[in-house]
Amino acid sequence: MKFYEKFPQLKEKDFLAQILTNTVFSTMALENQHVSELKVHEIVLSLLNEQELKGNQFFSNQMI
Repeated sequence: MKFYEKFPQLKEKDFLAQILTNTVFSTMALENQHVSELKVHEIVLSLLNEQELKGNQFFSNQMI
């Protein structure tokens, strides 16, 4: 079974952005690095948008 077949929701940009935001924010909090969750979310979205513009296959509207 392929990765995206097992976890199809990861092809949804909003879901992926939220998972990445939560993971990065939690990890930074555990390391005593205080950054607002909103700032982390903005950074995650900008990185996802950058990858999308480069044509990397992240989302369901692209072929896998």
